[in-house]
Amino acid sequence: MFHRLLLVALLVLPLTATADSLKEALQAYETGHYSQAIQLLTPLANQSNSQAQFRLGMMYYHGQGVPEDEKLAVYWLKNAATHGYIDAMFELGNAYLLGNQAAKLVSDPDREAALWYFQAASAGHAEAQYHLGLLFLAGKGVIESRKDAVVWFKKAAALGHVEAKRAAGRIEGGK
Repeated sequence: MFHRLLLVALLVLPLTATADSLKEALQAYETGHYSQAIQLLTPLANQSNSQAQFRLGMMYYHGQGVPEDEKLAVYWLKNAATHGYIDAMFELGNAYLLGNQAAKLVSDPDREAALWYFQAASAGHAEAQYHLGLLFLAGKGVIESRKDAVVWFKKAAALGHVEAKRAAGRIEGGK
């Protein structure tokens, strides 16, 4: 019995320590102590903590506590996204569509943005749904389709996205 309790304690202890470290890192970030946040987030990100990977990616993207580096930002965001972190999927779409260096990492940045927006949108991310609708409307990274644009705008609108509701209304009103 003692050995089972010891085994359980040894398995739970690292999870508690990780949660405490993440909480401390996020608190450092929220209070503007970016250098401390970077020091705390980096080992967690290296241990595949998707929330730490996401925050670290955003810090590199915006140059918070580290020099601005879109390549490192994309690296960390992609790690978080592949672990299912929906906000990372959305931000990757933004990086490929709006970034300077990130767009150079792939042959078709518009298509790459659309792929990441689609993943986030499919997972229920309203802003990604709206952005995907805009891409369909413009034919950027996807085949131009007012019909598909309206579908994504309506999904975003159903989640409370005001601009998506307006966009869907304008398109449908202009038929």
